[in-house]
Amino acid sequence: MQQFQSLKRLLFFYILTLLIMLVLYYAMMFSALKTQSQEHSQVVFTALKHETTDHAVPTEADIEKILTKPFFQDISYQLILMMPSGQTYVYRHTQPFEQQFSNITFPTLTTTSKTATSSYQINNVTLTGKIKVESGHQIYVVLRHQPLDINWISYRFWLPLMTAIMLFSLALLYMLKRRTNWDQLVQYTESLTMSSKEAYLPPPFVKEKTTPEFLRLGHSLSRVSYQLHDHHRRIKTLSQRLEHLVNQAPLPMLMVMRQGHISFFNQRFEQVFTTAFQRDSNYSLTDFLTGSDKATQQLLQKLSTLRVTRNLLVYGLEDKQAYQLHITPWFGAHGQVHGFTVLLNNVDKLVKQVDDLQLQNQQAQLQIKEFAKLRSIIGHELRTPLNAIIGTLELIEANRLTPGQQEVLSMLSQSSQSMLAMLNDMLDMAKIKAGKADIVNEPNDIFKLGQHISDLMVGSARRQGINLLYFFAPDCPRYVSTDGNRLRQILLNLLDNAIKFTPAGYVALIVEPITYEQMCFITSLNSKRTLTSAARNQNLASDNRLPNTVVNTGDNHQWMRFSVKDTGIGIADSEQHRLFSYFNQANKQISQKFGGTGLGLAISNSFAQLLGGFIQLDSELGIGSNFSLYLPCHTPTYQPIYHFHSSLTHIRLIAVVEQEICATFLQQVCSHLSLPVSIYTNLDSAAAQQLYEQLEKEAQILKPVLLLDYEYYETHSLLPAHLSVATESSKTGSPAKPNDNEKSNIINKLLNNTSLPKLLLSMKPERSITSSLLDKFDGFLNKPLDIALLLSELIRLAQPVTITQKNKDTIDDIESKKEFTVEVDTKEASTAPLVLVVDDNSTNQKITCKLLDKLGYSCLVADNGRQALEQLDVQRQQIALILMDCRMPVMDGLQATQIIRSQGDSIPIVALTANNTEDDREACRLAGMDDFLAKPINKDKLQTVLQSLMTTE
Repeated sequence: MQQFQSLKRLLFFYILTLLIMLVLYYAMMFSALKTQSQEHSQVVFTALKHETTDHAVPTEADIEKILTKPFFQDISYQLILMMPSGQTYVYRHTQPFEQQFSNITFPTLTTTSKTATSSYQINNVTLTGKIKVESGHQIYVVLRHQPLDINWISYRFWLPLMTAIMLFSLALLYMLKRRTNWDQLVQYTESLTMSSKEAYLPPPFVKEKTTPEFLRLGHSLSRVSYQLHDHHRRIKTLSQRLEHLVNQAPLPMLMVMRQGHISFFNQRFEQVFTTAFQRDSNYSLTDFLTGSDKATQQLLQKLSTLRVTRNLLVYGLEDKQAYQLHITPWFGAHGQVHGFTVLLNNVDKLVKQVDDLQLQNQQAQLQIKEFAKLRSIIGHELRTPLNAIIGTLELIEANRLTPGQQEVLSMLSQSSQSMLAMLNDMLDMAKIKAGKADIVNEPNDIFKLGQHISDLMVGSARRQGINLLYFFAPDCPRYVSTDGNRLRQILLNLLDNAIKFTPAGYVALIVEPITYEQMCFITSLNSKRTLTSAARNQNLASDNRLPNTVVNTGDNHQWMRFSVKDTGIGIADSEQHRLFSYFNQANKQISQKFGGTGLGLAISNSFAQLLGGFIQLDSELGIGSNFSLYLPCHTPTYQPIYHFHSSLTHIRLIAVVEQEICATFLQQVCSHLSLPVSIYTNLDSAAAQQLYEQLEKEAQILKPVLLLDYEYYETHSLLPAHLSVATESSKTGSPAKPNDNEKSNIINKLLNNTSLPKLLLSMKPERSITSSLLDKFDGFLNKPLDIALLLSELIRLAQPVTITQKNKDTIDDIESKKEFTVEVDTKEASTAPLVLVVDDNSTNQKITCKLLDKLGYSCLVADNGRQALEQLDVQRQQIALILMDCRMPVMDGLQATQIIRSQGDSIPIVALTANNTEDDREACRLAGMDDFLAKPINKDKLQTVLQSLMTTE
């Protein structure tokens, strides 16, 4: 019973409760009996009072008679009757089991109840009272209370006791049963801890003899036991695995306490550091390892300050090998550091490899610097002879040569320019790879830039025998903030490639705005993008192409598209991915047939990305290609390009052109200017009849003006006298088709109409067209068509004609007059400005002097900077400007410029160098030079610089 203290306590409290309840019950019963006895005494006294007051003069006999009444039979009393005369009578009666009254006393009353005729006092034993009668008699009464009459036979006395005994017996039996259940539960619990359970088993209790709560408790203990044993098995398994993992790990592992003492290390650590683990020994990390630097060593000595995971490079004290030490702190419940887990990894080979690679990297960096210097030197050395070649070729007057000599001169010029372009491409590629291709965003006139590029490519297009077209949309912003030089280089590369690979047809440069909706549509298409994986692998400029989503900023036009369309050989889908990689072309046949380095498109694509745009290619083999350059419109400025004139509304422009694209653009411009127009690309009899009817209706309203495309005329006219170049039918000898005869007759009819003003539009220069054909036209326009010139001619032809000039000056005559005037002015100039040319290369000196002579300047030559200073000291008043080469022996141009500026001389100095890099420009600017010219020297650029820095007298 010792182990069942809870049952004993429960039984004790149960018995104590029963006893308290019995005591309370009997106490209340005795109190009720006592109260009942006192009440009986009060009733007797009251009855005595009523009996005595009924007699006016109570006598002894009356008193005795009253005392014989029943209510005095079962009570002990002492009654004293005092007459008015003082005579006293005493009456006593005592119950057999009570003590006799020993004396006679007149009680002194502390009145409990008092009336006019009586008063009494009651205590636990007696009731003492006094009764006054009207006759003067007084009665003194002492009544003893009836003794308590406990009748144990009555159920009121024995039933509670018997009930308590029964309840006690039941409680005792229940406790004994509970003891049996507890014995079973304890035995079951002890059996659970002695052996593990492979599966859950219910408790072995007999349901008939066990209460439900014990069954539930047994089930709970069984489940808990099963879970504990299951967790124990898992923990044991994990402990075994962890022990095998740690002890058989290929890396040294150890545990370090917060104070720095090693509490455990695995077998691999013992093998590496030849130390057996002993629990009574104090080890620390610094006994085996040393830091790679002072900071690491201090950290190893004061680990208690470490609160984050660290990777440290350490070395073994004995083997001197490098290890990567991975140390991680582990924390207690309150966030304090308890210790560290440490893992060591032998990185000795890796460290040696890193050292070797760092050494190789340093050597490679030195080589890169040497290569950059070598590239700069090679660029300078290559530009120097190129300068001589190109400058010499420009000095040759082609009009004095025979046709054969002119052809040779043209070949030499083209070859030298190609070599210069290749050199520039190589240098640009080097800038892009080095990340030094700077972008200068500033407002640029896009319309003028496109015109300038088209003018530069006209000669190439004419030599190729194709049409060059330039269209600028009327609603396109004229000024956009971008890098004009990079944009010009991109478009020149695209146009040059288009012309090179277009044997017949046309090449068109189209500039148009792109709205937000159009850009969203472009991004949704699975179109071909130029930046291929091969190009990415070459580390081109960062891919800043159009993002997946286009943000609407509220502007009408957020992007611009520069499209270069051609009708050339086209590009197969399988070959397009190679175009934008360095030194790659579509295929080997193209490289062998057309030549080239394969740098132009790759450089253009990189520049497009640097400008924030991208290039999109759409091409079909045998039909042509379309390269679209998309650029964002930064701070666009809209200015009218095609100006409206009131007289244009009174003109009917009849345009007969060869290309559909030209017709589309003319229609767009004429609609913008409200200019009535009829455009034809196939003027057959039906179209001609419709045109005649329209002209007849508008004869009094609109004045017709014919714009005829010479290439259309050349293709469809059969009149050999009017042809400067034989048609295809005459070449092949095949007879003319009826359709060609019909178109030829319609064209001739229009040309023979003397009342119809006519303009001729041609890719060929005016001098290449026969005068007999030119006489039929009132004006001549070159391709690419300049809309401003077209509008000017239309306004001129719309005015009334007063003087007809038959003998018009051709463009060649005007140009020859201008050249003659320049020569005369140069020869007649008496005081030409003197320019000091400082260059160590004699060829460059001669070419520069001849260019200056053609521009009307005198020159003086110096071989190096020192000679230039000497010449400047002697002829300072005569020298107006210095052309200074940067790289020269004895003293270079930068040193000479610094000396000149230190002397306070502000003479204009222009740098001449073959290295056209931003670093070279910055060096020249810091030295004090006023401007910069790259070799080979361009005549027009030289003239512009000279005019800007000095005034020719």
